[in-house]
Parts: sequence; C-alpha cells; structure tokens
Amino acid sequence: MISMLSLWLEMKGILRSARQIINAELGPLNLSSAEGDILFHLLTGSNNLPQEKIAERLDIGKAAVSRAIDSLEAKGYVVRKRQRNDRRAYCVTLTDKAFSVGGEIEGIYNRLYQLVREGIPDEEIVHIRSVLSRVAKNLQVMGEK
Repeated sequence: MISMLSLWLEMKGILRSARQIINAELGPLNLSSAEGDILFHLLTGSNNLPQEKIAERLDIGKAAVSRAIDSLEAKGYVVRKRQRNDRRAYCVTLTDKAFSVGGEIEGIYNRLYQLVREGIPDEEIVHIRSVLSRVAKNLQVMGEK
C-alpha cells in the first residue's frame, strides 16, 4: 500500500522537475518559470487580465505575481495599466515583444506536456485527473473549515 507521504513527495518531485525543465528552456529568453507561467497564461488565455486574477488563476501569492510582473515589465514583455473602475488595481497586457516570442513560449510548455503524457494512455490520464480532482476537493473542504 502506498503511503500518502510517498505520493505527496512524488507529486512535489514532479512539479520540481517540471519547473527545472521550464527554467532551463526559458533561460535563453532570460525568463524564469514564474515569468513564463504568466506569459503562457496570457498568451493562451485572456490577454489584459487584472493582476489579482492572474494570481488567483495561477495560484501564486500576490507579492510573487507582483515581483514577476515587475520583472516582465522591465524586460518589455508586459505593460500594466490602471483599471478604470478600481484605481488601485492594474491590468496586465502583453507587448509586441511577448507576442514575438509567444510561439516559442507555447512550444516550450507544449513539449513539456507531451513529455509528461509519454507512454500514458488517455484512459489513465482521465483516471489520474479524476483522482487528483477528488484530492483537491478533499483539501478544499479542509481549507474551508
């Protein structure tokens, strides 16, 4: 029987390995995995998102998102604009520079996703997703108490 501790450590190891691969692949673009995650999210989802929404969707602390966006802005990949309805909040928008490397960034993440799936049939992926969804729900219930 697998202990939850060993499963937990395995999941942490998977995320650590994925982050290392992403960092190595993004290195030539002078981007970290945190910066790449934000760019990838904006490139493949909604551009022009409120900074708080990015933190929420990527499940990253607001301070960490702010630091990553500061860096992306300094590197010319994004601009921040104040929201009209909330002068304290900012929307993050991709620049032409981000769009010019967008295909490369998307390729890096898509290659990682292909690597993760290698040798795993679709039905097993569906089962893994189902189990992880139940784990997430269990943790959410505990977090709500």
